[in-house]
Amino acid sequence: MRKLLILNKHDNIAVVLTDLAIGDEINESGFAIKVLNMIPRGHKIATKDISKDDGIVKYGERMGHATTQIKVGEHVHTHNVLGDRLSVEQVSK
Repeated sequence: MRKLLILNKHDNIAVVLTDLAIGDEINESGFAIKVLNMIPRGHKIATKDISKDDGIVKYGERMGHATTQIKVGEHVHTHNVLGDRLSVEQVSK
């Protein structure tokens, strides 16, 4: 059973197709990833190291930016990502 859905070859995250536990190893779609956090199905996992302030790329488009360093295998969600639309709205207020 596939565990990851890669939406675009330029993405630095993947959609998780099943609940993942710390230490799970994924070897598919050209990736060898060791899971660093519990990640629920439907959430995202980093497929590349992402530096603080680097773009989060999904569907080949920048969706937001990292608010902290994100390592390969880490859960990518609201605790470490700020959507670009939100950050623009916050600056304009």
